[in-house]
Amino acid sequence: MKKTTRITLATLAGLAALNAHAESNVVFYGRVNATFENVKAEQGPAHNVVNDNASRIGFRGTEELGGGMAALFQVESRIRVDGSDSTSLASRDSFVGLRTPQGTLRLGRTLGPAYYALYDYISMHNHDSGYSADALLSSAVTGNSTAAGGRMNNTVWYTSPTLAGFTFEADYALLDEAPTTTGTKRTPHHLGLVGSYDRGPLHAAITYVSAQNTKDLDGSDAVRLNNDRAISAGGSYNFGPLVLGALFERSRRDTLTDTVSRNYYRVALMAPVGAHEFHLNVGVAGDYSGTHDTAGKQYTVAYNYNLSKRSKLYAYYTRIDNDSAQTVGGGGAYNFLGTAAGLDNRSIAAGIRHNF
Repeated sequence: MKKTTRITLATLAGLAALNAHAESNVVFYGRVNATFENVKAEQGPAHNVVNDNASRIGFRGTEELGGGMAALFQVESRIRVDGSDSTSLASRDSFVGLRTPQGTLRLGRTLGPAYYALYDYISMHNHDSGYSADALLSSAVTGNSTAAGGRMNNTVWYTSPTLAGFTFEADYALLDEAPTTTGTKRTPHHLGLVGSYDRGPLHAAITYVSAQNTKDLDGSDAVRLNNDRAISAGGSYNFGPLVLGALFERSRRDTLTDTVSRNYYRVALMAPVGAHEFHLNVGVAGDYSGTHDTAGKQYTVAYNYNLSKRSKLYAYYTRIDNDSAQTVGGGGAYNFLGTAAGLDNRSIAAGIRHNF
């Protein structure tokens, strides 16, 4: 399987390069991003790892149809440079769509406009990837997805034309299209609504997401009627010597007997000085209502040195502090840390990123 995946990705890259040469409206692109890290769970041994930070390869293109209309597509795949073979074609945002004067419609798979408008947008130090990625956001933002990369399958995504800096986006995803095997097991789906404003140095957005019927609430197929929601607001402002990003999220989560809510805040700062960038990123999630010791905090201090517009060297220190009943921060390349409740962990990393 590993050999087949490599051959397929190589073929994809070759075809994309040929298309990019033959057709000016097809672009071949990618990012290679890896770190050497020393990772440690509290009261546990430290581990040294080389970790891939969401490296990717893809191609996208458009065909102008006249009258302000265009057909468009994107096929983007996850690649890894750390030895893992868990890659496949179209594993990242991939879609086909149509752009008209009334807006753009895409069909495919995606993380969703709510994620891109806020959570990804203010993660300026390393593209919300790797061990320093946002570990505290509500999973409803991406539909509680268990698909590869957390992306939502079977998505319809609409983006309005931009008017005076304002843009509206909406997505509806059928996710895994689980069959109805009993009278009460319903097809999981996700709804996302986004209003954003971009003008000069300001980016602002407000989002609403709902993920329904995505969780088995009692261990059987018959009861899966959850409705997890989150409302978020935030954005970023470029002051020149300092870029400030922030968001606030209010989420609600269903259980079999109750509905609980949580507040979550994140602040990100970037200070660019020539080729240097200094970053601070802090997230704080409160307790779920009616519960105790379910809060968590995440801190990242980072430094980037831009070798060019496409290449950089960087380093960071990141830490997650979980209350005794919180479990975020394990999994992925760091699954050796486990996901035990109350697990605190940290990483010291140095890396290289190149865009092409």
